[in-house]
Amino acid sequence: MFEGVSQVITRGGEAPEKAIGELLEKMNIFEEEMKKLLPNGVSVIEVQNLGLLDIPVGAVFSPYKAQEEVAGVQILDPEKNPPILSWVTARNQLTTVQELLPPHDKIVGLLQSVRKTALGSSG
Repeated sequence: MFEGVSQVITRGGEAPEKAIGELLEKMNIFEEEMKKLLPNGVSVIEVQNLGLLDIPVGAVFSPYKAQEEVAGVQILDPEKNPPILSWVTARNQLTTVQELLPPHDKIVGLLQSVRKTALGSSG
């Protein structure tokens, strides 16, 4: 999934649309498996219950608002992605996570720089 998010940010022209489609396909597969594991969804996550899967999911989706802002597309849709969005929201509300995440504006600046570099080198 990380590759899908990064491609949405770093590709120009029609390529982002293809990357978005591929990302949505991967997210649908992931969500179907989540529903099997967590049929009641995720509303609360406790620090002592963080698991190995929280690391990659957090790395990919914790900054989703900044990713959406830079890419100009909605990555997590409450209608289409409720399991992932509830997981990320609950995880991001943990004090520990809030203390570790960089500020939104810094993430946006970094992603804009990555996007500018990628688009500059591809054209």
